[in-house]
Amino acid sequence: MPPSSFPVVLLHGSPFERGRVHGLYFAGQIRTAIRQMKRRHGTGAFRDAERRAAQSWELLATLAPAVLLELKGLAEGCGCSLHDLYLHSSFEFFLGQPATGCSAIALRGAKGAIVGQNWDAPPSTASDLAVFVHTGPAGFERAVVASVGMLGWVGCNRAGVALVNNDLMLDAAPTGLPSQVVRRLVLDQSNVKAALDTLTSVPHMSGRSYLLGDADGNVAAVEVSPSTGARQLEGQVLVHTNHALAPDVQAVEDGETLRSTYPSSFRRLDALRRAISDTTNVAGAARVLSDTEGMPEAVSKDVSVREKTQTVFSVIFDCGARELHLCAGRPDIGSYSTYQLAPLASHQSHRHDRTNLRAALLESGLRGHRSRVPDVKVGRR
Repeated sequence: MPPSSFPVVLLHGSPFERGRVHGLYFAGQIRTAIRQMKRRHGTGAFRDAERRAAQSWELLATLAPAVLLELKGLAEGCGCSLHDLYLHSSFEFFLGQPATGCSAIALRGAKGAIVGQNWDAPPSTASDLAVFVHTGPAGFERAVVASVGMLGWVGCNRAGVALVNNDLMLDAAPTGLPSQVVRRLVLDQSNVKAALDTLTSVPHMSGRSYLLGDADGNVAAVEVSPSTGARQLEGQVLVHTNHALAPDVQAVEDGETLRSTYPSSFRRLDALRRAISDTTNVAGAARVLSDTEGMPEAVSKDVSVREKTQTVFSVIFDCGARELHLCAGRPDIGSYSTYQLAPLASHQSHRHDRTNLRAALLESGLRGHRSRVPDVKVGRR
């Protein structure tokens, strides 16, 4: 069973400082996850992954220097190897994808885009999830749902740009940027157009679809693969699951792996298309993501004989209102907690004042949902 809610952790300061606090706060869990990763893949596969990661290191330093600084801080905080932590956030280096099939939507609301996703994964992944709220010298930067020790699965930033994404069974490249790094680069952008430019320009390692929205109501869906690059899908009401929709992307899809990994993908997409008609707000998005047609292999998913995954969390971003709505577990049987990011977006904390940050959290409503400002000294190496 997923927890009834996820912890919310405020990370403030420079990228290095935020990573260090993250690492200090979750040191035990992160070290356990690293040990499990090495044991799961075995010595040979792990060494191969290390070699592939080494080829990506220069790209990371050049294209995502802030991410690299955050990983360095994370390594210092938790006492793990920097390279191990890079691998922890980068399943692509192991030449496979975790079973995290998802159902995603994006649409234009009355006052900005509405972007949502059911994140489906093995039930055991729930215990490592948290909401990380990043604040820097200018205040709030982004909020991401992430596994501890990682960079983030989905998120929304200060400008109201939101991102969700799905696995696709496409071709792979031996080097490039891992998708969690790409997601963070997208969340550095000020609108959907800039996010699309980012997705078009970076080198991708594997197949994925991204659904985007911004505060002005713009939405986009993009499928990426190493061979095709980025292909944008047309529409103002967008839905996606785990199979390619663009014809040239379909041409590089591994149909056999798709059918064995995500046999419910086509059914879930059809259910989304039927349910999303006339949806224009958060309540409508929650209804779509709570759809149980075809249960257990539904949009709001449970473990089945064919797919050992379930909806571990459901998230909806109201980009105009700067709100994050998060349900731990299946939304058809759970409820969404609302996190108001606007008070944090207007909060300025050049001195990283802990009292002011706590006050901003209280105003946002986050303090009512197991929020944490880690009591760790910041800025000391």
